[in-house]
Amino acid sequence: MPSLKLRDGKPDFALTRLSKPVIIRMMSSALSLPGEIEPISRHDLMLETISRLAKLVGGAEPGSRLPAERELCEMLGVGRSTLREAVRTLSFIGAVQVRQGSGTYVARTRGAAVEKLLSIGLVLERCSISEVIEVRRMLEIQAVRLAADRHDEADRRALETVMEQMAAAAADPPRASSLDLEFHILLARASHNHVLSHLISGLRPLLELWINRAVNHQVLVKEIVREHLQVLEAVIDRDPDRAEARMFLHLTEAAGRLYSVLGKDHSTGTYLSTLLGNGLKKSLDR
Repeated sequence: MPSLKLRDGKPDFALTRLSKPVIIRMMSSALSLPGEIEPISRHDLMLETISRLAKLVGGAEPGSRLPAERELCEMLGVGRSTLREAVRTLSFIGAVQVRQGSGTYVARTRGAAVEKLLSIGLVLERCSISEVIEVRRMLEIQAVRLAADRHDEADRRALETVMEQMAAAAADPPRASSLDLEFHILLARASHNHVLSHLISGLRPLLELWINRAVNHQVLVKEIVREHLQVLEAVIDRDPDRAEARMFLHLTEAAGRLYSVLGKDHSTGTYLSTLLGNGLKKSLDR
C-alpha cells in the first residue's frame, strides 16, 4: 500500500489518484485509530452549540444584542436549525430574550439565570468534582470569616430562621437539602462582599444536583444541622478564627459525603443537560 506523504508535517491530501476508502485506511493506520470514526450525534452537537453560545452570552453586556443569525451560525459552525434550538434553550432559562423582528438580546437579569450561566461555565471546562469542591472550600471559608465580622441583625435572623426550618425538615431530605444550600448562600450574603456572594451563588446549581443525591436520609440531615449550628454559633459570637475552623471541618465532612456518592474524578461535563433542564430536553426531542 502506498505510504501517506506528509507536507510540512501534515498529511498531503493532494493524492487525488487514491480513492477515499484507501485514504481513510491510510490515515487510520498512520494515526493508530480504528478504521471507523463514530459520527457526532445530534445530542452532542446540541450540547456543544449551547455551550459555545452560553460562553458568548456570559461575556456580553446585559441588554446587548447578539450577532445576527447568519453571523452566529458562521461563528459557531452550525446550521440555522441547531442555532435556533440552542437559543430557545438559553431563552428557557432566562439567559437571553428573543424579540421578534429585532433580534436576540442578553437578558438584563440577576438571580437564577446568572447562577446557571456560572455553573454552565464550570461544566464547559469539564473539570472534576474535586476541583469544584476545592474552590467551594476556599470561597466559603473566606465568606464565613467576613460574615463573623460584618453580619448584621437581619443576617443573624435569616440564618437562625433557615436553620430552624432545616431542623424541622429532617424527615424530608430533599427539602432539607435545599435549606442546606440556602444556609450557605445566606452566610455568603452576610459577608457583605457582593463579588464573593455572587461567586458562591454561582456554584449553587451544581451543588444542588450533587447534594440532593448525597443527603438522602434523616440521620444525615441531623448531622448536617449540628455542623451548621456550630458554624453559626461562631459567626454570631463574631469569632472569625473559630468560624473558619468549624466551616473547614463542615466542608471536609460535606466533601466526603459527596465523594462517597459521586466520586472525586467524575467530570462536571456530564451535568450540562441537567442544568439546562427542560429547555434542552425539548430541543433534543424535536
